[in-house]
Amino acid sequence: MNTFALYQDPLRGERLKISEKQIGGSVVPRKISLSDPILLRHILCLMIVVHNSFHLILCCRQLRLCKSTSVPPKQMEGAMSQEAFKASKDKQLHASYLEIFNIALDTLYSCLDMYLCTLPYLWKLTVGWYRYADSTWLNVTFMTLLSTYLVVRKLPSLFYEKLTLDPRYNVDPEKTPPLLGLICALVFVVVFLQVAVIPLTAIFMVIHELTEWYFTLFVWPILVGLSALILGFIGLFGVPCLGKSHKMNNTDMDDSLKAVVKDFKFPGRVYMVHTFHVGRPTAWVMGCCCCLRLDIHDNLKMNRGFRSDDFDWGQMGAGLNDEQLAAFVAHQLAHWRLWHVAKGLALIYFHLLIYLLLFGICNRWIMLYEAAGFTTFYPISVDFWLVYKYVMPIYHDIWTWIAFFFIRHFENAADAYINRRGYGPAMRAALLKLFADDYEFPYVDRCYLMWHRLRPSILQRIDNLQRLDEEGGASIA
Repeated sequence: MNTFALYQDPLRGERLKISEKQIGGSVVPRKISLSDPILLRHILCLMIVVHNSFHLILCCRQLRLCKSTSVPPKQMEGAMSQEAFKASKDKQLHASYLEIFNIALDTLYSCLDMYLCTLPYLWKLTVGWYRYADSTWLNVTFMTLLSTYLVVRKLPSLFYEKLTLDPRYNVDPEKTPPLLGLICALVFVVVFLQVAVIPLTAIFMVIHELTEWYFTLFVWPILVGLSALILGFIGLFGVPCLGKSHKMNNTDMDDSLKAVVKDFKFPGRVYMVHTFHVGRPTAWVMGCCCCLRLDIHDNLKMNRGFRSDDFDWGQMGAGLNDEQLAAFVAHQLAHWRLWHVAKGLALIYFHLLIYLLLFGICNRWIMLYEAAGFTTFYPISVDFWLVYKYVMPIYHDIWTWIAFFFIRHFENAADAYINRRGYGPAMRAALLKLFADDYEFPYVDRCYLMWHRLRPSILQRIDNLQRLDEEGGASIA
């Protein structure tokens, strides 16, 4: 009986050696054709530069808008003081400069990896260490080195943030982890990644033997099935890691919340989630079919539902009153009533199918590996990174625009739906109250929003609800 092992005994194997000639750092193409790896290398790097330059322009637009504004919008004059606006502006400037630095750094790394043959060097190290090893073991070792390298690349960004941006914008050291702590966290990330890299690489090695069509037909149904199982589990048990859930009966609900649940004829169960960590206040409808549940996080309620003598005075007054909470829940139920979750999942599944088809075709392109500096003896597992990083950026931009457009449309459609049912004014008040509890920079550049923000800004939603209330029209995307 044959046995499978990740590592073979040296006496049983044949010594491995990379004997073929690589293109190295050559920059002059031999011929003007995509079959020339040097020319293909230039094209791939040009795609990265164009892609990153586009996002750099978007970030600069947001940065310019941030610098040019000095007062909060008139819609938020009662909810946002000048001091709070200045703090949110500094926070946005900090985030924008860090994002621009990361984009520039990624462009530099991506081009240097190609021209300096960084990945082939890691492969050469792997083959040098394990000259007699099985192909699967070599790929596992290579992915361990690659994942470690990708984490180490985060260090310049970390140093720039902690040593330059934090002092410039007066970031409170008590509210952000120290530099040494983040470096230790990166070490933990490196170790944690190996737990996932080793089994996933071994599984991928088996799947990779399939043709691109069989690869897609095999992987896509598995991912769709897993997501359906997760949705069913969440519908039954919620998300246990977020907090402890308590089922709400009619006696636990106030009149406003009971009226909303009855108005929307919600057939599922309603839970109050006592969160372990006070994160973003929210509520959502989760699950599918008969496994439906409405989860309301306790930090969405005024003072998290506690009495004043039992509450942490540092957060006193945060949260929504009963009428505002009912309007917020109505918005989430509108998403359920309008089938937005099902439409979003269908969009994701379609994107996943197209992506797997493209990946299944591109990962067989030998010239791609030669352009990166490999010979015909290369690690099969590296195609994930090469295809994702160098071939798919344009597709990612197109898909991101489409997905974000529909999600913003869903948000505005849900707002329009509850406005027709009379919850518009209360929803505007709820949005303003949530904004006042946790200030963020209110202005967002429209072009930047299309590719970098999943949802409309609070200011846009308030304006949209106000327009719907005054004109009685339909929402705009």
